[in-house]
Amino acid sequence: MGMETKSAGSAPWALEKLPPFSPVAMRLVALLSDEDVHVDQVSRFIAAEPVFAARILQLANSPLFALMRQVTSIPQAVIVVGLERVKAIALTRALGDYVAPVLRRKALAACWRNTLAGAIAAELIAPSCGQDPGIAYTAGLLRDIGRLALLVKYPEAYSNAIEIAREGADLRETERSLFDLDHCQAGQWIVSRMFLPEEICRSVVHHHDRQIPDDWDLVRLVRTADRLADSLGFAIVPATHLPPAQEILEEIPGAGRRATLDPAALAAEIDRRIAALN
Repeated sequence: MGMETKSAGSAPWALEKLPPFSPVAMRLVALLSDEDVHVDQVSRFIAAEPVFAARILQLANSPLFALMRQVTSIPQAVIVVGLERVKAIALTRALGDYVAPVLRRKALAACWRNTLAGAIAAELIAPSCGQDPGIAYTAGLLRDIGRLALLVKYPEAYSNAIEIAREGADLRETERSLFDLDHCQAGQWIVSRMFLPEEICRSVVHHHDRQIPDDWDLVRLVRTADRLADSLGFAIVPATHLPPAQEILEEIPGAGRRATLDPAALAAEIDRRIAALN
């Protein structure tokens, strides 16, 4: 069935027969997307999948999520961590498992590192943007889901695309020449078949847009986090065209809000939390 969790129409040729995500994680995401879901429902669902439950607890207690106290049970995790954080942990686990088979290729490992960096950056700057950190992390994590799908299915071709981009070509243009769509278009097809909030789907499709509507606050945050991750040294291809990180942070409205955002500290925290997964 591949990635889709909703009924799907005909897939673009490059996205046919994609390797599947963890079905447990995808069912959990669908459950968490129900606004009326109860903590007990989530706890019972996770507890019924012992292997996944253990991995959720392991990740919840890692420095990646920097919790203030040890989490020792699934009900405690759901209560202490919160439903949005549980969703973020489940998605991180699912995407990490998904890309793991190709991470021996250095260029593709850089893509996963960039994905994580953008997610963590989105979470860290979310309070300054007036956004929920958990939702920001999830949106940042999923922003390049189309890229992850392409590199998992076509690891050699995508590695070549990165090499071409390192010689000066635009990576999205290279994607379109190889696959007849870029990673944003691939992501649009994928998330349209998942149970995700509209604002997160918009972030997947539009986070590279130069002009973003005024009321698309989450998309704007993810765009800033994406550019910030590149500028701080987590780019897939060296980001010579980007302004300095401090200038990117100026995109956040209100001097008071961004006063505590120091680029060096952000880079160190992102690096520390990515290392927690290795």
